Amino acid sequence: MDLLKRFQEYIQSFSLTEQKDHLLIAVSGGVDSVVLCELVFQSGYKFSIAHCNFQLRGEESERDEEFVQSLAKKYSVPLLVRNFETENYAKEKKVSIQVAARELRYTWFHELIQQGKGDHLVTAHHLDDNIETVLMNFFKGTGLAGLRGMLPKSGKIIRPLLFARKEELLQIAKQENLQWVEDSSNASNKYSRNYLRHELIPIIEKIFPSAIDNLGGNIDRFRELEKFQADAMQVQLKRLV
Repeated sequence: MDLLKRFQEYIQSFSLTEQKDHLLIAVSGGVDSVVLCELVFQSGYKFSIAHCNFQLRGEESERDEEFVQSLAKKYSVPLLVRNFETENYAKEKKVSIQVAARELRYTWFHELIQQGKGDHLVTAHHLDDNIETVLMNFFKGTGLAGLRGMLPKSGKIIRPLLFARKEELLQIAKQENLQWVEDSSNASNKYSRNYLRHELIPIIEKIFPSAIDNLGGNIDRFRELEKFQADAMQVQLKRLV
């Protein structure tokens, strides 16, 4: 599995984790997090699974939770599940459902890390996710931090799939006969990220066939540029202050 080797090399190149660490993997049940579990398992890491049930899609949400339970049994790893009253939280905080879900899950994830349930939180964000994030930041207005997108490592959060395209994950999942569940909301253009994914990016690729690869390269360059800028600022601060 070429992707497995690249996965391991990516972890080593950014010093994301060590073999002795216990990883806490955020698993929705979708193909991305399922492939992540398989790669972590095949790489020999100890891990647990954390699943959020936002109770937003009725029976589908319950189906996802049951699937993740079966996934934890498959790997014989601990499973942590939290049910959230997401709609009530969104109304109380006067935020969108997306923002509410993000705040709820990361608050819980950080609590689990603080409780010693894992040395690192591992998410299944991949290159396509990062490109969508960068484009959204660019259109809204941003600086270098927005243009370099998500980092491979942010505090206790690591993202070891940022090098991989979505189509690669799908290909590996099929080759390895992995099972996963589909979130029906991903097919809707109701959310801005989905509109970018389904409508805008395909148009850009028709005009510029290498656009996604080029954007991936730009993300790497902007990440290095931001680091260079931060290092230069520290030198100047030490000289002036």
